[in-house]
Amino acid sequence: MYPPKDPAAGGVLDVYSRYMFAMNKAVYGKIDQLSAWWQGPQAAAKPAATASGGGSLTNVVANLVNEPVTAIAALAVGDFGNSWRSVERFGINSTIGVLGYYDTATSWGFRPAHTDAGLSLCRAGVGEGGYVVLPFVGPRTVRDAVADVVLTNAVLWVAAGSLFGTGATLQTIAIAETVEIVADVVATRQIDPQAKAIGFTDYATTRDRYLAQRRARCAALRGDPAPPRKMG
Repeated sequence: MYPPKDPAAGGVLDVYSRYMFAMNKAVYGKIDQLSAWWQGPQAAAKPAATASGGGSLTNVVANLVNEPVTAIAALAVGDFGNSWRSVERFGINSTIGVLGYYDTATSWGFRPAHTDAGLSLCRAGVGEGGYVVLPFVGPRTVRDAVADVVLTNAVLWVAAGSLFGTGATLQTIAIAETVEIVADVVATRQIDPQAKAIGFTDYATTRDRYLAQRRARCAALRGDPAPPRKMG
């Protein structure tokens, strides 16, 4: 007998997503190879890690993206405790943690509980709108993709306007736009760390894992009862 047809397969969105998945997998595969090559000689030259666990630029991105996004998204759904926790984490890591290079907040007991605009919309009853893979970013639902991209660009354009003003030259605008595009990809990809952590297996597995974690997190926000556990 033939295997059952994948209910999510077919359609323009699915064809596009499969193409983007293959492209992302190839791009990040090359990045991982370069990173492994670079860290090899670097690791041999570095002293042993300190008891604090060291820091990283990934922590900086997480601090500058996830904490403000969580503070706003949690506030939007009335989760004032989580919103304030993100404000506290941002304040601690941006000062004592050197812009977040060191995750001092976690070592002090302020553990992260990230949320985002897509989850806020889900809690409000906005549907997924289908599964899509964004170029250089990865898996999203249409709802989450729109929320992430709009929010990221709004934050970055406000920051760019503050830095360069309205009287910038064409060269400055071109440089700023290039930086904004790179920052847009990095920030949008960072908004859902759990999605980024899934990595790249096959297309269907990545899709199923992404949708499962988003639906579970949305259900937790709404306070839905946990599904019954299967016996056997």
